[in-house]
Amino acid sequence: MATPYLEYELRDGYVHNWLVAGPLKSDVDGPTSPEQSEHARKLEIAEARYDADLQVAGTPDYNGAFEIEDQTLTWQYVRCLDDHFVHRSTFSHTWRYLRTWAYTELDCFEGQEVTFVLTTNGPADVWINGEHVHRHAHFHHQMPASVAFKATLKDDVNEIVVRFEEVAARECPYVMALEVQDIDPLDVTVRVPSNTERTVRHMMLERVFEQACIESVANYRGKVVNLHWADDLETRFNYHYSIQDARERLYVSGQTEAQPEAVNDVGHGFRIWQGEYAVTLRPVSEEYYAYDVRYQRDLPLTILDNAYAEEPYGTYEERHHEALEYAATQEGDLYAEIAKFELRQWDEIDLDVIEGAIARINRRGDCSDFDLVGLLGVLIRYGDEDGFPESLKSQLKDCALNFKYWHDEPGSDAMCYTTENHSILFHTCEILAGQLYPDEVFTNVEEAGSWHREKGERLARAWLKTRGKTGFWEWDSNCYFEEDLLALSHLAGLAETEDIMELAAVVIDKMLFTMAVNSYKGAFGSTHGRTYSRLIKSAKKESTSGISRLMFGMGVYNQNLRGLVSMACSEYEFPLLIGDIARHMPEAMWDQERHVISEDGDEVNKVTFKTPDFMLASAQDFRAGEPGYQQHIWQATMGPDAVVFVTHPPNVSEEGAHRPNFWHGNVILPRVAQWKDVLFAVHRLPEDDWMGFTHAHFPTYSFDETVMEDGWAFARKGDGYLALTAAQGLEAVKRGPGACRELRSYGQENVWVCQMGRAALDGDFETFQRKVKAVPLSFDGTSVAYTSLRGDAFTFGWEGPLTRNDVDVPLAGFRHYENPYCVAELPAEEMDIQFGEYVMRLQF
Repeated sequence: MATPYLEYELRDGYVHNWLVAGPLKSDVDGPTSPEQSEHARKLEIAEARYDADLQVAGTPDYNGAFEIEDQTLTWQYVRCLDDHFVHRSTFSHTWRYLRTWAYTELDCFEGQEVTFVLTTNGPADVWINGEHVHRHAHFHHQMPASVAFKATLKDDVNEIVVRFEEVAARECPYVMALEVQDIDPLDVTVRVPSNTERTVRHMMLERVFEQACIESVANYRGKVVNLHWADDLETRFNYHYSIQDARERLYVSGQTEAQPEAVNDVGHGFRIWQGEYAVTLRPVSEEYYAYDVRYQRDLPLTILDNAYAEEPYGTYEERHHEALEYAATQEGDLYAEIAKFELRQWDEIDLDVIEGAIARINRRGDCSDFDLVGLLGVLIRYGDEDGFPESLKSQLKDCALNFKYWHDEPGSDAMCYTTENHSILFHTCEILAGQLYPDEVFTNVEEAGSWHREKGERLARAWLKTRGKTGFWEWDSNCYFEEDLLALSHLAGLAETEDIMELAAVVIDKMLFTMAVNSYKGAFGSTHGRTYSRLIKSAKKESTSGISRLMFGMGVYNQNLRGLVSMACSEYEFPLLIGDIARHMPEAMWDQERHVISEDGDEVNKVTFKTPDFMLASAQDFRAGEPGYQQHIWQATMGPDAVVFVTHPPNVSEEGAHRPNFWHGNVILPRVAQWKDVLFAVHRLPEDDWMGFTHAHFPTYSFDETVMEDGWAFARKGDGYLALTAAQGLEAVKRGPGACRELRSYGQENVWVCQMGRAALDGDFETFQRKVKAVPLSFDGTSVAYTSLRGDAFTFGWEGPLTRNDVDVPLAGFRHYENPYCVAELPAEEMDIQFGEYVMRLQF
């Protein structure tokens, strides 16, 4: 039987349809000396590993498997999204050489010479009809680079194979896009071998499945999971749905009809236990479960074991025990096992999990410091108790004595040392190991434990004083605050040197105070120095959410256990005054802060405005026009899922290896200014920007009401209101990953305006909308003039000051903290924190 083919047009000149196999993974060593850069080592590996042969034989089969270098690879169908990329990005805790093959066919009306533009992060080769026609050998870590080359296509079917490579060490952006220039798009058809003769139906399903979305990215077990279909769905059809985990184990399944604006409960209130799942959509034939086309779409879903607490509950002591009991139920996590130690659940401890962590540390993989600090804490706290597993003692000792504690020590590894969170973790590990084994020789540098302890204390002391006096480089990070607290909770509880112990405790106090001021009902909705997409799309998935629930009584316990368990096991004493501040809901709280964020003295000036109905936070005029990374510049928070922010994306991937990616960070940082409940964000994109738009995270179904009218997007959550507009207009995304939760605005230059409101000030939701649409607003290139609902006339732009009623508003030079609870200068030798009649003093 002849092979059936899926047939497509080029999309904006790009090939969007491929069969892809890989990556093929090979372990390699990192830099061979401290002087060799990672980039140089990657080039060296690529040159040494290069094979001029294609390495795969025959025409690829849809879902066909083949063997190469003792590994089995499968050809998978890949349909590119709006960024044109085949994505194979990953995170690797050790060094690995990766190769991926992509196959497609170009059926040409007539033979001709064309220009191909191949875009990759790493080296790549191209074969056309078996002939090698191109190779480039560059490495571009975050933003991929494009290379043009000419080749001849024959009058008929042309087989195209692209082999693209990477060397992975920690985060590994890994993409490929192929553009075809100098050809009439009508003269070429993209063909991909299929496994169904019903190819027209397959292609229809690709389009319509993209018009589905689920209400929330994170749900409490037992709640319904509502699936929505777009109002302009092009056809009605029956489909099969299921909820399954990464191992494709089925938890819920059923069949129903898709139709415009339909809402289908695909969860049925089943008690699915905590974890990462996918709502999987598949077509069905007349026979139930008989798939007539092997095509599916997966929509990611997180299930949590406990409901999010927006209102404070319980006492700190009650939540302390609750947190440990919760953590101990989470199978397969090292810190779940540590919670069992604290609860003295000796018979429940899973030694395989602990020994697996020891093995990872011994391999010196990235994030080994996350595990080692917890294991050293376990040995110090519980090692002398009768129930402690004897078999662990020698393993932990060998692990500690052979570890590499800082980047100046010898040995190959893939560990990251010098980011803010990793630094204090390595110092903490070195201090605790030195305390445990003061007279033992540590093999990596042939020095005694006492030497390591002194070194660790010297480096930790400098780190602690800097954070205390000037703030955090990774400011308000809702991922790396967890790792900082992981380290500091161990120092505050276990450091034997008094000033280290006390400094760690007051820095924890400062961090928790910062979280209290910059959180809304348990959501750490501040601007962040570093974050990830999964943490900002919903506060239910923040790494700090469990810590917030433990300390403040608001938030949710989730899969992030390291900081939660470490704080619950620590001897650190939580000042209840800070919890009172976190729970305080003033009519209007205005916070201004300034933090030093680099050794060179770079600063961030940030503001937060909080009311009982919303919080708006931003980094003022932060590095406008410079390349961004993982900074989260502004956010409006109205609930754990009801969050709005705007970014400039490089691609459509939410993989954490991309920094920035679709939601976290910005390719080019905007210029932002905020005055209380009004915010302006000005964007200037490069002329050759890959995506060509900025976009807002606007999760429609997380609000009580939404309206799009007269160029504005309006949202209501409870008695809080939001209005958002952009100079280049707004387009609601109804297809793909952003469906139901994305607003796009195309254009190289753009200005976004966000106006918050409250029922107490602005009446009902309709009145708020009417008022917003009536106020004066004008755009001029990258400048805006706007009169707010409070009657203030503002001007702002890419250049010049923010003016309010013709008076310049300072965007820099703030105090370290200035809010109703604390006023402190920068640098701060001490901070007085006050709530009601009580005052606590932090001395650094």
